[in-house]
Amino acid sequence: MESLVQLQSLVIAKAPKSKAYFSASLSKPSFLFYCNATSVSAFSSVSIVGVRSKAKVKQNLGLGPIHASSEVADQTTNAAPTWILEPVGDGDTKHIGFKVDLPGVYEIASSDVTVGRVPEKADLVIPVATVSGVHARIQKKQESLLVTDLDSTNGTFVDDKRLRPGVVATVSSGSLITFGDTHLAIFRVSKVEKVEAADTVQENENGLNTDIKPDNTETN
Repeated sequence: MESLVQLQSLVIAKAPKSKAYFSASLSKPSFLFYCNATSVSAFSSVSIVGVRSKAKVKQNLGLGPIHASSEVADQTTNAAPTWILEPVGDGDTKHIGFKVDLPGVYEIASSDVTVGRVPEKADLVIPVATVSGVHARIQKKQESLLVTDLDSTNGTFVDDKRLRPGVVATVSSGSLITFGDTHLAIFRVSKVEKVEAADTVQENENGLNTDIKPDNTETN
């Protein structure tokens, strides 16, 4: 019995006493860290888990720009088309009596355009004497191009049909519009779809670097 008591006393005497220290950096002072092997190992494992969690968040954040760029591509693809008037007259000026340059290519940039000879009254100016000061109106409605004769002197024609003044006519791509002169003011209508911007966005998206490496830097 005395031998057993002496053995227990010996074991208790050899047991190391752990010293407790308060952590000044923690918001709760009741947390204690012990300077023994078990406590150090536990603290190290907590730090590693924290670093991995930060890396995972950064990888998820990297997916955002790809989703946004795809939305931009969809919006650009749905852009309204551009209408072009290309002159196709022969440039003959004998019926006028003096030389006149053939008009250039016109783009219908606005939704409502007035066509005429007088710059103060028209948006699309055709400097030809046989074109009235205020000759016609061109309107863009969704996917269609509308033309209305504004009681011009020499008339407005779609292909070979003369329009009645004030009556709206629908013009399709490939048709011919004549503003009073088949030599100097006849134009072929073209519809151009704007898809170049969408291709550019797609190329930029394919060039994005999505290989994001986690930040494994530990902070004390």
